[in-house]
Amino acid sequence: MNEENMTNETQPAKKRSKKLIILGVIVVVLVAVGVGMMVWHEQPSFCSTLCHIENTYVQNFSQEQGVQGTDKYGNTVSDTNAMMAVLHNHTQATAKSQIVCVDCHKPNVAELAHDGVSFVSGNYTIPRDERSAQALQKWDGKTQESFCANQNCHVYLLGDNGEVSYDKLEASTQSRSFNPHQQYHENLSLECTDCHKGHRASTVVCTGCHEHENVDLPSGWVTYSESKQILEQAFNG
Repeated sequence: MNEENMTNETQPAKKRSKKLIILGVIVVVLVAVGVGMMVWHEQPSFCSTLCHIENTYVQNFSQEQGVQGTDKYGNTVSDTNAMMAVLHNHTQATAKSQIVCVDCHKPNVAELAHDGVSFVSGNYTIPRDERSAQALQKWDGKTQESFCANQNCHVYLLGDNGEVSYDKLEASTQSRSFNPHQQYHENLSLECTDCHKGHRASTVVCTGCHEHENVDLPSGWVTYSESKQILEQAFNG
């Protein structure tokens, strides 16, 4: 075999090798971009960058803890820890030391598609409707209790069956002079988010009926009447 024939045979092999190298580089780049997107997706900046209407919520979430701040509607809150989004940003009360957006707002594909269409079509309101724990869990088909009591958050409230143990919930605040988690009314069923608000001052719902009692509000929290006023002002001006 002469030198010319050898050269002709090696050229296709070199081309194949070059193509494989290029393909390998492309795969590595795509993997790196994918990993980077996954990491960025878990950061609050992802939400406000791709969807401008979330910027208010990200700013709210990013506030310093335990100081005077602002809720998602622009109202002053005397203690930012009264807003669960701020309080859970850095906390020792949950399984994870930091709770970020996607820990509460699970990236369900169907919900993301629904919200994407609503955003592009302009089919949304400002301010955003306030959703309960049950509404936040709707797309995943889970119970409202699992929004707060799960392996990432208040896992210590789970019973042997994997559901919220109301005995454990009541015991968690039994040292207080008034135990807000004690079942005083057998026929009254409340969601966690009825009192614990993510992006505005949390509410002591009991004051809706027991206004005559001297209920000590946690720092920054508001009464049921004040909570109603906040919503009326936000949505009705």
